[in-house]
Amino acid sequence: MSGLRAGLDTWSKRQAESKCPPNLGGGGALVAAFVTSYFAAGMGDALLVILLYGPRAFFVGGLRVSDWKHGVLSNGDSVGPLTGLSTFPCWILLIICAEIAAGLLRSSLGRRPRWVIGIAQFLGGSMLLGFCAWLFWRDGFLLLHPIPAASLIGGGFLIWKALRSFAGGITRGLAR
Repeated sequence: MSGLRAGLDTWSKRQAESKCPPNLGGGGALVAAFVTSYFAAGMGDALLVILLYGPRAFFVGGLRVSDWKHGVLSNGDSVGPLTGLSTFPCWILLIICAEIAAGLLRSSLGRRPRWVIGIAQFLGGSMLLGFCAWLFWRDGFLLLHPIPAASLIGGGFLIWKALRSFAGGITRGLAR
């Protein structure tokens, strides 16, 4: 328990110094906020249907939220503004999970060689670009929409950082 307390203390101190989530950073927090909103909407809608109509209606009957903007279910019933109220807690939870995951990655990769960090950045950036492409081709999102735009910018930035890590390691290796 003391390790958890020490970790929370260092996180609080770093957060107070930077005024943004210390593991994600300012840009990472924006990307996480936009990208997790997509998943939080689905989670919140499923949770809402399960709470209001029971698990059987969701899992067996196939009851879903068909129009989240107007709160209309697939059977035509209306739940009004409850879709937003059920989405918001899921969204906050997912952003907190992204911050924790970034902290775990940072602590586990911190003592690794630079090329390992570059591979992790490249994989993360590729996944964000893949998510952007998936939204574009599957759901028809425009690239100007905040969710695919955030994943496109965040993925491109991570790949750029990865390429810089690789280039820095190569030039240091040649200088030896």
